[in-house]
Amino acid sequence: MAEPLETRNFFPALQRNVTPTASGSEVVSYTSDLGNGGPILTLIHGYPQSAFIWRHLVPLLQPKVSLFIPELPGYGISTPISAGTGDHTKRAVGRALLDALSQVFGTNTSSSSSSPRPIILAGHDRGARICHRLAVDASPSSHPENNNFFSALNLSVQGVIMLDILPTKSQWDLFSSPSVSQGYFHWPLLANVELAVPMIQAFGVGNWVRGGHLRLAGSATDSTARIMSDDAVEVHVKLFEREGTVRWTCEDYKAGAQREVDEQVEDLKEGRRVEVDALVMFSREKLGRGGGLDVEGVWRGTVTVDGKQGGKEECKVGDKWVGDGMELEVVGVEGGRGHYLPEEAYDVVGERVVRFLEKLGL
Repeated sequence: MAEPLETRNFFPALQRNVTPTASGSEVVSYTSDLGNGGPILTLIHGYPQSAFIWRHLVPLLQPKVSLFIPELPGYGISTPISAGTGDHTKRAVGRALLDALSQVFGTNTSSSSSSPRPIILAGHDRGARICHRLAVDASPSSHPENNNFFSALNLSVQGVIMLDILPTKSQWDLFSSPSVSQGYFHWPLLANVELAVPMIQAFGVGNWVRGGHLRLAGSATDSTARIMSDDAVEVHVKLFEREGTVRWTCEDYKAGAQREVDEQVEDLKEGRRVEVDALVMFSREKLGRGGGLDVEGVWRGTVTVDGKQGGKEECKVGDKWVGDGMELEVVGVEGGRGHYLPEEAYDVVGERVVRFLEKLGL
């Protein structure tokens, strides 16, 4: 008989942890520690998936950096935030994950080093949005309460890696484009939790999860096979068939609508940006719309979100998402690779991540 998913270790070479957090979530994570107070790389998954998406990258990364690979609260393995009250903002979830990381690695104990332990935030899809939120919160220009959170855990953000996203505000702004609205129809649908949950259940959770993978996969002949390898999609189907998973993942999208857009508008107004080196990788075929969207320009603030070129005299300073003096590398993944880069393009992603880690001195 197969081991139940709630107790299965997807990464036998890593330690599996179940960590109660102040958020109310019991966070399940898979970790390895190279010791000596070295950097910890987070690998945070997105929708509608689990930590299992990192299975192709772990063998490459484990010898090079300490790893923290969590299951998102409410996604079928880690329990929801605040016992399911719906506060699944990227900040709330991100803090729950770092609370768990700090406990597992012992960064805030009396026996820990007096120097903060560096972390490199990496994620895909919703996980990348958590990384973006946390990286901004960790910046010197952020609210003191946010800085105090990192100090209390004795952690410092050294870099950030975001796979296949635009800033949340920019993505919502792009809904003025009919083609974008068609491709990202699930954003407003899932944000309407009371409507989305019964609709997905009526359609069939398995149909929804399998269809979401196929719809966003790239056109490369082996992209779908890479996504489906090791029965990963069926693992995600089983997790989403659990009571509550559809609802709590919809709460993620609800939080990612007006509430988190307002937060990013306020960040831009106050000059709060990512203040560490950043690597952004995206599917040129899917997110980049085959070259029709200048993803790099959006992140740098050199184009408006509708893709029209804006000279420096037209481009608002607030459009910039990464601070001056920080290195921002934006890589469009070619070859017909789609949204699920950690699976479809694990070879390319792995090479770029290792290169980024080397730039940070690892």
